Amino acid sequence: MATVDEISPDVFRITVMTEPDQDFSTSFFVIRDEAPTLVETGFRLSFDETREAVARVVDPTTLRYLVVPHFEGDECGALNRFLEQAPNAVPVASPLGVAVNLGDFAVRDSLPVDASSELDLGTHRLRFLITPYVHTWEAMLPYDPTTGTVFCSDVFIGPEAGHAVTDDDQSEVMLEMYRTVGIFPSRAHLNSALDKIEAIHPQTLACHHGSVKAARIGTYFQALREHDVTGVTEWNPMLEPPGR
Repeated sequence: MATVDEISPDVFRITVMTEPDQDFSTSFFVIRDEAPTLVETGFRLSFDETREAVARVVDPTTLRYLVVPHFEGDECGALNRFLEQAPNAVPVASPLGVAVNLGDFAVRDSLPVDASSELDLGTHRLRFLITPYVHTWEAMLPYDPTTGTVFCSDVFIGPEAGHAVTDDDQSEVMLEMYRTVGIFPSRAHLNSALDKIEAIHPQTLACHHGSVKAARIGTYFQALREHDVTGVTEWNPMLEPPGR
């Protein structure tokens, strides 16, 4: 069963265990406001479970924006299922994400956003960082300046699913995960993304996998700057999952 936890005022983390025996989780986020918003949608195959979880926070039929940080099953697999439920919902992605992915995939016209864009949700606002190749070429990261929350997708991830929010230093296990799975192709692109995230002084790192980070924020930036986790790794996801 999906879990629901409030991580910032009216910002909720919905989490599904992707690999229960490996303590690996996938999360997405609901912003409860005048324009209810999802950041990521989770997998299509887990839609029934995640829809029920969303309904504990907002009426899924009232959703206004469905934000897709990048095109991947765990980020937007259930996009069209949510669009079918919410007649006024609009998919949101980077200009490249709309042009090369959502323009064909989504059942409804999508809204392209860039660094100059802002969505007024009521109390909350969403702005956007364009972060190509972190970890896909059309990636962007939304953030809510009203709460200092960055929805950082696959940046600052961790394995632990037991705690919605952590104050512990999980930088070492974060680095080990990146060394194993190798999702960042370029040092230059990762540095550029870190510069953009750090410049907005985040208070909360709402990552897509593992616990949300609400403390020691500088430690995570330092770890990724001092240790190169980019490039090709030996793990082949087509042969076996990580950790086996």
